[in-house]
Amino acid sequence: MRAGAVYRIDAPGKLARILTKPDVEHPNGIQISPDDRTLYLVENNGAPGGTRVIRRYELQPDGTVRNGRVHYTFSPGRGADGMSIDTQGNLYASAGLNHLRGTSETLDIKAGIHVISPEGKLLKFYPIPEDFVTNNTFSGADMKTLYVTAGKTLYKVRTEIAGLPR
Repeated sequence: MRAGAVYRIDAPGKLARILTKPDVEHPNGIQISPDDRTLYLVENNGAPGGTRVIRRYELQPDGTVRNGRVHYTFSPGRGADGMSIDTQGNLYASAGLNHLRGTSETLDIKAGIHVISPEGKLLKFYPIPEDFVTNNTFSGADMKTLYVTAGKTLYKVRTEIAGLPR
């Protein structure tokens, strides 16, 4: 298993480690809430018993975090990879599988974009027909176009809420 940590870049050449084991297992994606008060972290460990969640932390003015807790879980399915956020603080997580791939991950989480509220509730699901959904980002003049990478394909999804360019 790979070791994991989360770092903050304070200035060119100046790193500060803000999270490490045992607080995080396999960090994979990160996002900051629109008000800069919450840090969301994807944990995606496909190993048997591995953590597959989005964690939520209170982001302090000095860049440290505290009060970490599970915000949303994908276990026993494939956890999230990339993650974007909209102007209302909803997360757009690329997660799930359409076909088994010989890991401990199950088909309980379908491949697509899982829209998760700031309260940790699934609001909407945009299915993606191809495995493996990896990353997503908002773009366009109105920031309501979500581009999604999956396998060898780039998908385009229109959303109701504008995304943040983070």
